[in-house]
Amino acid sequence: MLTHRRHLLASTFIAGLAVGAALPAMAQTAAPLQTTDKASDNAEVEAVVVTGSRIKRNEFNSPDPVQVITADQGRLKGIGNTAQLLQSSTIASGSPQITAAVSSAFVTDGGPGSETVSLRGLGANRTLVLLNGRRAGPAGTRGGVSAFDLNVLPVSAIDRVEILKDGASSVYGSDAVAGVVNIITKRGQDGFSIDAFASQPEKHGGQEFRTSVGWGKTFSRGFFNITYDYAKKTEQTRGQRAWTNCGQSYIFDANGKRKDTIDPRTGKTQCRDLLYDQVWLYTLPNFEGRDGKLQFDYNNNLGKYIPQYPAGKAGDYPGMPPGFFVVGDSLDPANADMGVLDYNSPYNLATSVTPRTERNTIFAQASFDVNDHVEAYAEVLLNRRATKTNGYRQFWTYLYTEDYGDPFSAGFTGDFVLSPTIVTPRARDGQKVDYQRYVGGLRGDFGDTFLKGWDWDIFAQYSHNKGLYSQDVLLADAVNSADGRTDFGTTGLGKPNPIPRPTASCVGYKTPISNRSCVDVNWMSPDFLAGKYTPEEEAFLFDTETGKTIYKQLAIEGSVSGDLFKLPAGTVGAAFGVAYRKDEINDTPGAITRAGNIWGSSTSGITAGKDTTKEIYGELGVPLVKNVPFIQSLDLSLSGRYTDVDSYGSDQTYKVGLNWQIIPSVRLRATRGTSFRAPALFELYKNAETGFADQRSVDPCIRWQSNLTAGNITQRVADNCKTAGIPPAYTGAGAQATVTSGGGAGMLQAETSKATTYGVIWTPKFADLKVAVDYFDIKVSDEVTQLGAARIVNGCYKSLTFPTDPLCSLFKRGPSNLITTVTDNYLNIAKQVNRGLDLTVNYGQDLPWDIRLDTELQSTWQFKDTTALFADTVVDSNGFVGDPDWTGQLNFRFTKGDWAALWGIDMIGKASDAEDYADKNTAGTTFYKVHTEFTAYHSLSLQKKFEDFTLLGGVANIFNEAPPQVTLSQGNYNTVGRSVLASQYDYIGRRMFVSFQAKF
Repeated sequence: MLTHRRHLLASTFIAGLAVGAALPAMAQTAAPLQTTDKASDNAEVEAVVVTGSRIKRNEFNSPDPVQVITADQGRLKGIGNTAQLLQSSTIASGSPQITAAVSSAFVTDGGPGSETVSLRGLGANRTLVLLNGRRAGPAGTRGGVSAFDLNVLPVSAIDRVEILKDGASSVYGSDAVAGVVNIITKRGQDGFSIDAFASQPEKHGGQEFRTSVGWGKTFSRGFFNITYDYAKKTEQTRGQRAWTNCGQSYIFDANGKRKDTIDPRTGKTQCRDLLYDQVWLYTLPNFEGRDGKLQFDYNNNLGKYIPQYPAGKAGDYPGMPPGFFVVGDSLDPANADMGVLDYNSPYNLATSVTPRTERNTIFAQASFDVNDHVEAYAEVLLNRRATKTNGYRQFWTYLYTEDYGDPFSAGFTGDFVLSPTIVTPRARDGQKVDYQRYVGGLRGDFGDTFLKGWDWDIFAQYSHNKGLYSQDVLLADAVNSADGRTDFGTTGLGKPNPIPRPTASCVGYKTPISNRSCVDVNWMSPDFLAGKYTPEEEAFLFDTETGKTIYKQLAIEGSVSGDLFKLPAGTVGAAFGVAYRKDEINDTPGAITRAGNIWGSSTSGITAGKDTTKEIYGELGVPLVKNVPFIQSLDLSLSGRYTDVDSYGSDQTYKVGLNWQIIPSVRLRATRGTSFRAPALFELYKNAETGFADQRSVDPCIRWQSNLTAGNITQRVADNCKTAGIPPAYTGAGAQATVTSGGGAGMLQAETSKATTYGVIWTPKFADLKVAVDYFDIKVSDEVTQLGAARIVNGCYKSLTFPTDPLCSLFKRGPSNLITTVTDNYLNIAKQVNRGLDLTVNYGQDLPWDIRLDTELQSTWQFKDTTALFADTVVDSNGFVGDPDWTGQLNFRFTKGDWAALWGIDMIGKASDAEDYADKNTAGTTFYKVHTEFTAYHSLSLQKKFEDFTLLGGVANIFNEAPPQVTLSQGNYNTVGRSVLASQYDYIGRRMFVSFQAKF
């Protein structure tokens, strides 16, 4: 497996270098690039504030690795929103990102529909997002709000994005662990402007439309801009694409021939997702499960393919009324009784891959020269996002057969417990997020005072996020009492605990929490099993609720910058500042959630808390040596920050950088520094949640003797289970474990990190060529995380210090050895390391017929991406599916006068889970695909500028490249339909896009 990993990394490294190496070979006739200090002496280069420092300097001489992405580049590639612009950059695309599809499919921070950016795979909470150099307040819904939601700002308002590719807490404060994303907006507009964009996929679903109208005025003492932007993206469902509408096992024999189960009713590969319209079975009195399930013959054709009962096994199953068949008894994928299992519900096909999203934004900014030395400035950002997601889910209950006196199980006989399992489309989510951000400040210089030549800036910023989130809910007290005849308690999948009711009907009974009049739900009817309810049943079982999230942030900051004194090599620059920030969250879930009355879901309370941060910081830019052999210039940069956070205390961070211009064409740079992240408010104050976990999913001591023999657990785990007094054949049968989780206020410490970068920049005179290679190494300690019940219990029994390991104190067992409770609060435990190499190549070439070619390559290799949840457990996810060790972008831009054309290629390297997951069964007869192949998405566009307007048209994903297909349920990846579900891949398919811009 290790050999496979090395081969995978080597192949992608060589492929990326081959592309980069080909570019300089085309540079023989290009004009020389003027980059020497002599050229700088002859032409004044304006000093500006570049992301990564508060000291003004020439951006090409920064010691920090910075990548710049322009909105125009994204527009030429058919990118219509801010999230896609940032997530497609190679510093982000090589690691999992929170896209609208991901946040709608899983529980993520920020809630469904949110989109964030995570640099180096370290998480959105460890990536600081700035808006015009100032920290942007969080947005989203639910208690996990802590990162900036990229839905807030439309791409039409953006001029460029500067990405600082190393840690910078000493410059910008908490959260700048993986780097900084600084979004720079457009300004200085005169007159009216219109910006429209449309993207139309080849197939229905996923259409995107955006239009903005702006007005601006530049006058002698300032400017004013205002823009209104409307954007809409239509829902794309699983049924609208071939690669998402049919989940398949995707297994092979030794010759590479597909071995998927065939559905005899269609003669095609069986589509798989959630089982539906079936009845699961358990025997009495031992409550042992049966492999086979009962399924109704809705099309009156099951008898053509299978008998009603497996041959010779009629006695193993209940007596059944006509129309019901036993399916799935053989467990042999080649048998018809497996092929007729109903997996692909119509409700699955109507489930959202990406939600319907609508955004309205107003963005305004202005500045005014109060006098020759003072400028007043302001920004206002108002945004509303509305998101709607369609889903579906399973639910079930437990009944007795007719032999036990249940009149609603008529026709079902024998000593059995029936568990009718239904799917329902009543699993919709909706969000309405209102975000406001106000900035006001003064900046200027000190005139002819003793601080002549120094600048100052003071501002206040306030952001307010209000998110309403609604959802369909299935009422737990209705499910638990809907049969009205036998109450099996709340044991879930555990052994039922029947409490007979005095009558066969539940009419007259009131549910204890929702206070609803009981309805005799006919759980065993074919219609109900198919998810078709009477109006009375639906009104009794389902409801909707709405929660509300408020997040407020107030920031006040003041800084000064200028020159301190001169040294022989130049002038020492400096910047100093103070900052104050107050954050406050209040998340109130819906009343049904707070009451703990949602079936199959956890109970959650109000998350409320606040935190205050006070900081002092400073920077120095020191020129050490200049104009000596092999040292054209050598500059030292220093920065430090003292931070005091109410929730955990104080800390200091620093950063040191060296910038060495060896000769005019070669420059070396290096940085080393520390960063930190104070725990987010939800990590501190998240109210206690209560959920339930099946014993089999959390307890490694179940049947530990046979599992040791089979090699499923280690000797250490078996020994520790034995020491704990767990019998070798312990089955774990019984009630579920109660899992509680909440914030860690008073216990959590801030995360700390160390980041090191080394870079070399080559700008030869013989070509219009820039090449930058940067090595990065980031180590995060005491990462705040929630382990999950299974990791807590497993970590305890894997520990060398069992039973005194702290993890062992986080769960309890009852008298019968069942795990009764697990405490899963946020902890400082994890360590993460991310190491790799960035390559940037920019090459320009004049071609015949006055055509200019500009080529850009951005490429990132990831050498290491490890997370240590425990001292003796290190997980290396580098090169795994969804976390490829190489990604790249290659763009060719041709310009001639007012014409421009772009051919862009986004590349994702190979990835494989084979190191941790088998790619074949033990017998070697069935093979699995647990890897993804090299994938490239091509886009092509053509643009023409006229006097007052610009037209652009193009095609994205020209070759209709589908996301890679993988074997279901084998690797550590997620799937949608027959495809891997990961943020790197395109689920829309080929699409046409057009753009229109006009100024008048």
